[in-house]
Amino acid sequence: IVNGLGKPRDGLGSVRGKTTPVFGQAPPIIDREPVLTPLSTGIKIIDTNLPLGRGQRELIIGDRKLGKSTIAIDTVLNQKHSDPPVYCIYVICGQKEQKIYELISLFEKQNAFLYTTIVAASAGASFAEQYLAPFVGCVIGEHFRDNGKDTLIVYDDLSKHAKAYRDISLLLERAPGREAYPGDIFSLHAGLLERAAKLSEEKGGGTLTALPIIETQESDITSFIPTNLISITDGQIYLERGLFQKGFLPAVNVGLSVSRVGSQAQPGILKEVVGSIRLALAQHKELQKLSQLETVVSIEAQKRIHRGDLMLELLKQEKHTNIEWSEQVVLFYAVEQGFFDDIKKEKWSSFEVLLLELIRSRYSDVLKKIRSGAFGEKIKMEIQAIVKDFKQEFLL
Repeated sequence: IVNGLGKPRDGLGSVRGKTTPVFGQAPPIIDREPVLTPLSTGIKIIDTNLPLGRGQRELIIGDRKLGKSTIAIDTVLNQKHSDPPVYCIYVICGQKEQKIYELISLFEKQNAFLYTTIVAASAGASFAEQYLAPFVGCVIGEHFRDNGKDTLIVYDDLSKHAKAYRDISLLLERAPGREAYPGDIFSLHAGLLERAAKLSEEKGGGTLTALPIIETQESDITSFIPTNLISITDGQIYLERGLFQKGFLPAVNVGLSVSRVGSQAQPGILKEVVGSIRLALAQHKELQKLSQLETVVSIEAQKRIHRGDLMLELLKQEKHTNIEWSEQVVLFYAVEQGFFDDIKKEKWSSFEVLLLELIRSRYSDVLKKIRSGAFGEKIKMEIQAIVKDFKQEFLL
């Protein structure tokens, strides 16, 4: 744990290695490769609908208290399962000290410090420290990237970083621009996020994935900083207050969210199983509207609405409960084959939890085969047999 200037906060001594300037250059295009390796988050709605790749820049955007940091934290916690390992840097900029202590406590409990560094510049720190914190985090990430490792960096959050830079600029009597931000705030954030990349094999093949977080006011994504960041990144995960209030967590609006790298970086088997999920959810929304208008709905439409309800229920997830992509394959394959269709709505969540517990404890070899790339008829038959047997026990 270091502060915004890279000095230790945890009493474990200073950062070792050669000193590097924090305002480095982004790797040139010729030194990069396309982003094709998956970065699993363990969050079902993201891994199935908005897959992330190693070397991508994905913005997490939404109003305050909707779970933006939770998505980033869960992604960091899920990297303990990753192979090859992903080193994580979590930059906290302009947040309360209490949030820093809560994060440290959670990471200690989950053993995340085995692969994670926290760069913490709280709201009480100097403007200079808050301004430098993301760049210090980025240099630490680049150290791993340039040594051929995979790295993930979270900037929590860049709207507070922009405010700190605005305060510095106004104190220096620089001309204020739109919303009183200085004109170079765009190039500052662009330069920072452009440093996330997948390097070519000649340069070591390392990756740096960036998850910047932006807080909006009253869901206004058209204000200055959000529009800047949306245009710089490779997509955004948009959290919506309406979904949060309905209890749909994580409150990700799949329609307004996008991953421009997308299914190129999704594990092939997961892509095969959930390929039609976005379309199915869109159709479900339209069918629900139709059923509210129509008094009589066909049996076929009722079945599709029921399947859509089930899909939405499965996409809900408690925080800090990561589900590996191989487990997601089993779940969504079972849904696609109609195994959950005859189970009552109120039993869906407990059915999912108990089924995953059973597979993890007794059928871990099936998950291992899926991770190794096997998903032929034999594996499908095994999954069908497991789910059928379990369903008989569960419905007794």
